Amino acid sequence: MKTDIIHMLEGCDLSLQDVRVEYNRYYDPVAMIVQFPSRPSFDFAVKAVVRQGRVYRLEKTDKSYWNIPSYDGKTVLLQGLPRNALPEDVDRFLCGSECFTSTMQMFTRQGLSNPIKMALVQFPSQIEAMNSVISKNRSFCLNNQILMRVLQ
Repeated sequence: MKTDIIHMLEGCDLSLQDVRVEYNRYYDPVAMIVQFPSRPSFDFAVKAVVRQGRVYRLEKTDKSYWNIPSYDGKTVLLQGLPRNALPEDVDRFLCGSECFTSTMQMFTRQGLSNPIKMALVQFPSQIEAMNSVISKNRSFCLNNQILMRVLQ
């Protein structure tokens, strides 16, 4: 996702660290926040979006928007955990993956009909996070199928 934005705004001198994804409380992406190195770079991006005929809205914001968390592809969201799942159960589910279970965050969000239990797990690298998703996505934890997504 970040690389798509960088390629679309080619010529604006952007790096992966200049792009952040804003998520809602269910961790669905809602916006991309881009930090441009200069005003001319922003103007060039506006022209590039218009030239490509895209329907994206570029607007200037204050620096406080840049304070959103950046997961950098090293954090994985696990959705659909059983309500009685403990950190040990998630650790067992991720067995064989190199992850930092000590920093795991487990929480519940209200779904359409029932609450959904989720967990955020950090990995040492983007490759480890993606390998874990490839090997464990749609596997079962305490008889519940778990959906995994890498957060950018």
